[in-house]
Amino acid sequence: MATSTRQAYEFGAFRLDPAERALVRGGQPVALTPKVFDTLVLLVENAGRLITKDEFMKQVWADAFVEDGTLAQSISQLRKALGDLDVIETVPKQGYRFLGSVRPVPSPAGPSPTGAAPTAGMQGSAPSGTRAYEEVIRRRQSAYQRWLPVWAALLVIAAAIPFYVHRRNLSARTNMRSLAVLPLQNLSGDSSQEYFVDGMTDELITDLAQIHSLRVISRTSVMQFKNTQKSLPEIAAQLNVDAVVEGSVLRTGNSIRITAQLLDARRDQHLWAASYEREITNVLQMQGQVAKSIAEQINIKLTPEEGAKLSVRPPMNPAAYDALLTGKYLFNRRNAADTEKAIGYLRRSLELDSNSAEAWATLGSCYTSLGSDLAAADPAKVISQARAAITKALQLDPDLAQAHTTLAWIKLWYEWDWSGAEQEFRRSIELNPNDSAAHREYSHYLQLRKRFAEAIAENKLAIQLAPLDILPSIHLAWLYVDARDSANAVAQSQHVLEMDPHFTGAYLLLARGYELESKWEDAIAAIEKAKAAYPQGYLASIAYIRAASGDKLRAQKALSDLTEFSRHNYVSPVRFATCYAALGDLDRAFKYLDSGYRQHDTWMIALEVDFGLDNLRTDPRFHELERRVGF
Repeated sequence: MATSTRQAYEFGAFRLDPAERALVRGGQPVALTPKVFDTLVLLVENAGRLITKDEFMKQVWADAFVEDGTLAQSISQLRKALGDLDVIETVPKQGYRFLGSVRPVPSPAGPSPTGAAPTAGMQGSAPSGTRAYEEVIRRRQSAYQRWLPVWAALLVIAAAIPFYVHRRNLSARTNMRSLAVLPLQNLSGDSSQEYFVDGMTDELITDLAQIHSLRVISRTSVMQFKNTQKSLPEIAAQLNVDAVVEGSVLRTGNSIRITAQLLDARRDQHLWAASYEREITNVLQMQGQVAKSIAEQINIKLTPEEGAKLSVRPPMNPAAYDALLTGKYLFNRRNAADTEKAIGYLRRSLELDSNSAEAWATLGSCYTSLGSDLAAADPAKVISQARAAITKALQLDPDLAQAHTTLAWIKLWYEWDWSGAEQEFRRSIELNPNDSAAHREYSHYLQLRKRFAEAIAENKLAIQLAPLDILPSIHLAWLYVDARDSANAVAQSQHVLEMDPHFTGAYLLLARGYELESKWEDAIAAIEKAKAAYPQGYLASIAYIRAASGDKLRAQKALSDLTEFSRHNYVSPVRFATCYAALGDLDRAFKYLDSGYRQHDTWMIALEVDFGLDNLRTDPRFHELERRVGF
């Protein structure tokens, strides 16, 4: 839309200058995409008048093909940019009206509209009579002839612009091989619906992540941009992506409306938008359609299998689906209390629809997490429930990547089935190559098998898919520790603390890096900062550091503190074994390792890489233990 007028406008605290294509508030520029800016100009120049949707399409998008929902997305972005100034009225099924008080103000003088200076000889008194008239005509013809080549060239350029823009946009879309789905907006006005909108974001990410030729950023990283004020280029730089998907969800009863738009993130350019509306029973089908449309817009050719996954979607029981999304929302908070609540919602979902593979798989993940990383339940009590849920999920959907990841975790940590774990990790990544967690956990498997080069490569893939997530970054530090790479272990731990100074778990690995270098005082200084948050890790590390540094007296005191702690809290026997090994009491160290084997303690899978056990490795008892654990 042409905005060459020299008239500017003020409304509220804003100044709009169409000629300069600038919107300013309090002296500070307000960033708007070109089409959103043109939308604002059309509204302001016609303040008080209803602008129909057709008029917007003709004035703002005359040079582009857009789908239903493009205008709604522009209005949504415009309202966000105007903040608390509520001046745009929606007239249902018709259009929009600008209600604000608009004050025309002069814009700084620019070139005349034609760009031509007054013709020489036309100033002063004009010739009279026929000769004067002929002279005027002659001069006009002469001026016309002089300007004709320029006008012709401008017409050629104008005609070429749409073709050039089309070719440029086509080239940009063809080169797009990475994207991020930003958290969808909740248009219901009801904050209690956030779980549902976040669930829609998760589902869209999961659908797009199954496309092998596309790199899709994980939910843990994109959720950090919920309600962000950062520009698209800033987000693109942080996530290292070519494109961004923005959108909104409006739930009205059992009707769901999703509006999505695709943007060239680095150039902050709108590429495509569309709206989809379905009954909630067909919401899975709608999500697949959105994902397919996005893939088509960036010229991603789906394989027949990928196309089938996104197209063939069964109807969903609305109440069951609602309970499933609530359960996933709670589980994603990653704490024991919310995970327990999540299990209740997932069981409710399965009572209503026992054929939901996703609900069974999420239930299995909850039980597994309670018995492992959350350390909130006895593994012996929850593992059978986890295994049963995952088995059911895979019976219903053998190609559900999440179920294969959890099954691999069970086989690794609880069953010591090394070949089975690797097979499941590989299958999970084959089905969903964009699952950062699967890459990270497979990296851990490779780490335990001392395949460090492969493990580092796999972990770095996990970081690429979740660049703002702490977990793959801290796991890389752990990997360097087990690889005996002390310099990188220390550097990576410090990098994690730069990402999040409050993530005290990084001090545990920072201390281990210093231990590898025999920097005992540095190790103690690091571990002291984890004392409150990780009492078990602190006590075990202090005991080991004192023993390994030769301070046997204080090592015995620390071991006594750890023993007292274990009377009321579970402490892995391997923790005690490393301390006694450092003290040179090998018999007692093996006694604790035998206890760990009998308890099927999960720390036993680190037998090959834990440097605290290095001085036991030449003992025949250690070789026998390796054989029993499956190494």
